[in-house]
Amino acid sequence: MEPRSLRKIIKKFLASSSLGKNLTAIELLARWDEILSPVISKHARPVGIREDKLLIEVSSSAWLNELSFLKDKLKSKLNEELGKEVIKEIRFYLKEE
Repeated sequence: MEPRSLRKIIKKFLASSSLGKNLTAIELLARWDEILSPVISKHARPVGIREDKLLIEVSSSAWLNELSFLKDKLKSKLNEELGKEVIKEIRFYLKEE
């Protein structure tokens, strides 16, 4: 049997399991401020990912409207940073006070 790199084995396992998807979601949530501009990250926070949908809590209705126009651009940027299509849809919610 040919020796294989442990890194390749783990990477293949994570790609084929729900654990890998969860780790990617955690990476996105952890890197949110790094990936997006400080202005956007100040007014929009990721709440979670459910069934390939990113849920984002927004600080005001004005920001909700503004980010709705940027939805496709945000989705592309986030997926590009993660190196694969993790987010298929983005849903914005107004922050409850």
